[in-house]
Amino acid sequence: MPTPSIEKRRVPPDRPTSSSWVRNNFIVGGVLGSGTFGNVYEIKCRREPGTSYAMKELSRNNLPKFIAMELRILQRFGGVHNIMRIHAAHRERDRVFIVMDYFEHTPTKEIMASVTVSEILDYMKNLLDALRYLHGKGIIHRDVKPSNFLYNRPKHKYCLIDFGLCEEISDSQPLRQHVKSHHGTGERNALKSLKVSDQNLKICERSRARKRIKRKGCECHGFPRVCDICTKRPRLHVNKAGTPGFRAPEVLLKYRQQTSLVDIWSAGITFLSLLCHRHPVMRPNDDYEAIGQMAIIFGSEPIEQLARKNNSILLASWNFPGFDMVKFVYAIRNEEIPQQSKYCDTCRNLFFGNYGAKCLCRVSEEHSLRQLAPDERQVFEILKRCLIVDPDVRYTAEMLSASFS
Repeated sequence: MPTPSIEKRRVPPDRPTSSSWVRNNFIVGGVLGSGTFGNVYEIKCRREPGTSYAMKELSRNNLPKFIAMELRILQRFGGVHNIMRIHAAHRERDRVFIVMDYFEHTPTKEIMASVTVSEILDYMKNLLDALRYLHGKGIIHRDVKPSNFLYNRPKHKYCLIDFGLCEEISDSQPLRQHVKSHHGTGERNALKSLKVSDQNLKICERSRARKRIKRKGCECHGFPRVCDICTKRPRLHVNKAGTPGFRAPEVLLKYRQQTSLVDIWSAGITFLSLLCHRHPVMRPNDDYEAIGQMAIIFGSEPIEQLARKNNSILLASWNFPGFDMVKFVYAIRNEEIPQQSKYCDTCRNLFFGNYGAKCLCRVSEEHSLRQLAPDERQVFEILKRCLIVDPDVRYTAEMLSASFS
């Protein structure tokens, strides 16, 4: 007989139980979660009524390649290094069901509200262990975020989930082969201008833009529009999968040599969310706004340099060094900044609620780090290594995992 709890939350009969395979083998409980790729239900096996499992019914809108990828990753790598274990999979016409471990976890909102420094360190260690293992197998997750790394707070257990966006590729063979244009000329037409225009980043003046780069016949440099000439230029197409606010700068800039380091950036943003007690930290409406927010938080010059490495031009009206991560986190949490800050009109304008115009500029970061207790300083040091804008300098999961040995 099913337990009372699962009976109470039983779903309508026209849902997963409309499948004969599901109906004959499982008692279906309530919805544990839902997302782009489908719904997850708590189930009990009729032959093992005392054991709970999680069953994911993949959305019928999913492309077959995403379904195949998720199944392949779970079958090959599941059950070790904090990666979800698979028990069974079944296809019934256009429906796919995956039976996995039932992993009871603490809600993200609850974690964000009260996570401690020691918990963040443990969280970092376990997420980096999962990524180190996947990256060592040539797998990029591409959607690392708090809701995809489950945390059972009472038991101190972790589980990485959702592998539909994964990509199988070796770091020694980056995504160069996937770069193409509408006209089949990826490399030779790579020069682009990314114009960022929002309340924080302004378009540079026309004269300044023309001084920086001259393009025959182009009429849009320095203006918040794209001319007909540029519109007709072949476009580069690279993998931009991921969740807004968590995607790495090289993804947003259509970098041609994306590697597993895109996951390290996403992990860094996840750690930043934990430190700030806020999820998400960034909520951009589009890629341009995302680039603008990155330029403010991490500095405009590193973003511009990365764009230049990709034969792109990022046009901005000013330079900003980025925020001191320690001061930024404390300011987000509305806590007293660890050290006295001088008056800074720029920081007052860029950081909402900074009515006292305290300087949060990156120039003070090393001093701020020295004021922290050892555990908290270690957290921030790991965070900084994850959030290096240039992927060629960013630390790998293996390098970061060594911090805990």
